[in-house]
Amino acid sequence: MLLVRHVMDHMSLEPLYRSVGSVIRAKRRHRDWTQEELALKLMISRGTLANIEAGRQRIFIHQLYAIAAALELKPIDLLPPPTVVTSTPEAFPLPENLNAQQREQLASLIQSADTTHAPGDKINEKK
Repeated sequence: MLLVRHVMDHMSLEPLYRSVGSVIRAKRRHRDWTQEELALKLMISRGTLANIEAGRQRIFIHQLYAIAAALELKPIDLLPPPTVVTSTPEAFPLPENLNAQQREQLASLIQSADTTHAPGDKINEKK
């Protein structure tokens, strides 16, 4: 739990929300709908939709489903490709006070949950 909290404290989710918002905006525009039209279908304000599309407002999973339904899409169609949020060494900084074995174990744990790196790639290795 401590590792997850540490990772989440250091990982910026802004690119993810900007990407989701950008996809929503593109799908809305593809239908030639205004923000006002989509917001009316979702029963939210135009300003709220504008904030979602700009990535300034985080959305709940039920909102993602509602937006997808309004646009006649699947929720997954609104999600960015997995490369938007990657597990770079900068995204997962390890505490400085770890010994070599601890660093290796944590890097291995992070890599096992990471789908963007191939097995055997070195993550956050001290130089």
